[in-house]
Amino acid sequence: MKFPSRLRTPIGAAVLSAIFPGLGQLAVGRRARGAIVAIPALTVVGAFLLIILFYRHDLLDAAFNQSWLVSLLLVDLVALIYHLWAIADSYLLARQPAEDRPKRRRHGTPARKWSATLAVAIIVSATVLVHGAFASVDVDWQNGLTCLDPTTNCFATFAPDKTLTLDTSNTDVSVVDPSGSSGPSGSGGSASPSASTVPTWDPSQTFDINQLPSFTTTTNSQNWAADGQFNVLLMGVDYEPGSSRTQGLRPDTMIVLHVDIASGRASMISVPRNTMCVPLPQAIAVHYAKSVNGCPPYTWGYQLNWLAGEAGWAIVTSNRANIKNFPFYQSPTEGQANDPLAIPRAATATMQAVAALTGLTMDGYVLINIAGLVTLIDDLGGIDINVPTRVYDMPCGPAGTWESKYRVCGLNPAHDGYQVPPSTPDAIDKMKATAAKSGGKQSITWSGGTTSGGTDIAFVIQPGVQHMDGNWALAYARTRIYTTDYDRGLRQQLVLKSLRSSFDPCTVLPRIPSLISDMSMFSTDLPLKDNGNVSQWVGIAQRVFGGNVQSFNLDPTTLKAGGATYITTTTWARAKDIVQHSLDKAPAATASSGSGGGGGGLGC
Repeated sequence: MKFPSRLRTPIGAAVLSAIFPGLGQLAVGRRARGAIVAIPALTVVGAFLLIILFYRHDLLDAAFNQSWLVSLLLVDLVALIYHLWAIADSYLLARQPAEDRPKRRRHGTPARKWSATLAVAIIVSATVLVHGAFASVDVDWQNGLTCLDPTTNCFATFAPDKTLTLDTSNTDVSVVDPSGSSGPSGSGGSASPSASTVPTWDPSQTFDINQLPSFTTTTNSQNWAADGQFNVLLMGVDYEPGSSRTQGLRPDTMIVLHVDIASGRASMISVPRNTMCVPLPQAIAVHYAKSVNGCPPYTWGYQLNWLAGEAGWAIVTSNRANIKNFPFYQSPTEGQANDPLAIPRAATATMQAVAALTGLTMDGYVLINIAGLVTLIDDLGGIDINVPTRVYDMPCGPAGTWESKYRVCGLNPAHDGYQVPPSTPDAIDKMKATAAKSGGKQSITWSGGTTSGGTDIAFVIQPGVQHMDGNWALAYARTRIYTTDYDRGLRQQLVLKSLRSSFDPCTVLPRIPSLISDMSMFSTDLPLKDNGNVSQWVGIAQRVFGGNVQSFNLDPTTLKAGGATYITTTTWARAKDIVQHSLDKAPAATASSGSGGGGGGLGC
């Protein structure tokens, strides 16, 4: 093979070796030398192709191993030195014939010498940049893995001077419109807060502490698949930098993903945030032996999402005066705003309470900053959702308020409309652009409001299959003022199912650089660093498709609990029975590249 004359020059040979070590030597006629120089590069390329073809799951597991990632940095450094040597060697080899002819060297000019020096500098710089970019992705990925660790807090800060009050009100706001006016598209809605009710403790409904579950193993155990199930609690926290929601982390979304590993059958069970009187596991229950707020002993006497605050996410005052020995508090600093272990302790307490309620053995939790879903969904190019019923939001308030110009209602304080998270200054403009392509299924009818960025909006989402960007999907999942928390829970499940359907490994790989930053929005106690776990979970996920997952909501209607989700021995038994049979009608997963147990694979 004969190369063009320009590629046989020193600069040409250097460029070829920059593209692939050994090509430059081959271009100047040193074939044996070129072959020897190319051997390391060919070995790396061959090994990479072999891994991609036959060992993708091993590659995925290695990507979550910090030691392996550090070793990869050292390999990249060695590869950089080898690459630069190959460039220099080919450049010098190409110059040798010219040095044998000194008369031709006399024709060289200072300008040519400077241009040659500049060309070499560009080639070397480009090579360093390529290896540097690889190292940067490696380091960023390591930082992202650090954020996934439950002991690391990457998406929220706790101000030491903040004091949060325990909110015991029923947040299932049903709304009645005194004006009788209709909502968007001529549909009536509700808009007035219902009175908060308190359960009345019936001594016959007392929980026997001996019947409460106990947890003797750590949540980060190595035998997570021992019972043949994969059970994870997905918790969405409402933390928005720059907004009013920065004082604490309340898991407003709690969804249990329940999977039978062998068959791939799966269900999602939403646990409403305002569920009260939830039975606690024995280790916690012994510290709550008195009736609180009309709830039986050994239960959490407030809304379930505030258990996280009690366990460490917030400094809870007044109502906490009689609770001085919460089992997670081992020192005076625990439970305070600057407690470094606040997140894992709070998440673990919530997960164990949900485990007690559902009767499932939980394998771990995944904490999601729901505002971070915006960037994740956008990085995936949006998601497709089949919206079953119309959803809308708009300002409303008592007559005389500015909100009443849009709708008169009895809410006090008035509702300013749906607040778009102020993550980007042009979020509303992007939502309008997406809506313009929706064929009328999405629309923003007003924007403005009282926030500093003017990020309150009125919007309508019509039924039907439609493509949503991150902010539209979040609006669909979050809004609740004209609906209920229970309906919102099912919408959140629908968003997660649609997100799963969009999360195909082969389409995700090209987006890895942008997805790395999204890792700071997640935290989990699942054992990511242990060999084989991640690839097994991906194998399970590949067999669980959004449309095949059964949906359940432990709301008052489902539990026959009356007007609110109060847990008694009767509703507790009903909840566990629903969960126990939640997979009965779930279809078995289709065959995939993974093994029957979900442990094999990562396939395209």
